[in-house]
Amino acid sequence: MTDAPSMLIGHGIPENRSLLCAWHERQLSNDLQWLERNLPDLTEYRINRAYGHKNGGGGNAGTAPAPVRETLHDLLYADDDHGYPGLQGTLYEWMRSLKINLPESTPLSDMVHRIANHPKLVEHPSTPVYAELVHSLVRKLRRFLADDDGETVLYGPCPANGCLGQLSGYADAATAKCPKCGFSMPVALIRAERVKRLLQSDAVRTRGELLDIIKACGMHVNRSTLRSWIHRGQLPQQGEDSYSNPLYRFSDFYRLTTGLSENADVWEIMQAAQNQSKD
Repeated sequence: MTDAPSMLIGHGIPENRSLLCAWHERQLSNDLQWLERNLPDLTEYRINRAYGHKNGGGGNAGTAPAPVRETLHDLLYADDDHGYPGLQGTLYEWMRSLKINLPESTPLSDMVHRIANHPKLVEHPSTPVYAELVHSLVRKLRRFLADDDGETVLYGPCPANGCLGQLSGYADAATAKCPKCGFSMPVALIRAERVKRLLQSDAVRTRGELLDIIKACGMHVNRSTLRSWIHRGQLPQQGEDSYSNPLYRFSDFYRLTTGLSENADVWEIMQAAQNQSKD
């Protein structure tokens, strides 16, 4: 990837017209996906796994006690004390601003689906405002689902042909699923493919950056160990940055840290991860 202009006039990288930063785009995607998954239970009040009432419904869901139903109903359908609408009113106003012509009585899950699939959603001037309102409501609604700790993880674009969704799942789930098309994939395989890309990356970083990134990957390397690898020639220098700080290829550093080879396949990587979890 280069920042240089394209040699073909008019065929450069498309301009990013999003009114949200990357972090808020992910937050919005997470919130809409969470609503699509959980609104069927929320609107039927099958949400009291933490209350011990299992008076019907399937699985672990039951009918919530009256005080809980009333609080949830207000979040879904009523205005709050400051005059802000609940989820239904917020989604309906957002749809109107997006020129989505559906009645206010439209099921909430259908509203969410239409908004999430609007082709110009992140470019529309109303989205930053409504995205923040929806996020505030989602944070409150999450508390009603005892088996959802809010730790939903995005694992990257769905690999299914023609799908523009994101693979996601709970932090401890063995499988990630795309809520858009239903494609699922083992989390271990997703992580192994990510590691394989790291092993083959040409990215270069300073010593401090190497240590910070490897820590973010869940591993720890002492500064003395890093200096030893450099001194022995195991981690060769790859130039300098604009401040004359030595640079090193991250893939070399990652291979030394994990003991994996550059040509390790995903199955070898998965086996190594499994062995580490047993130690």
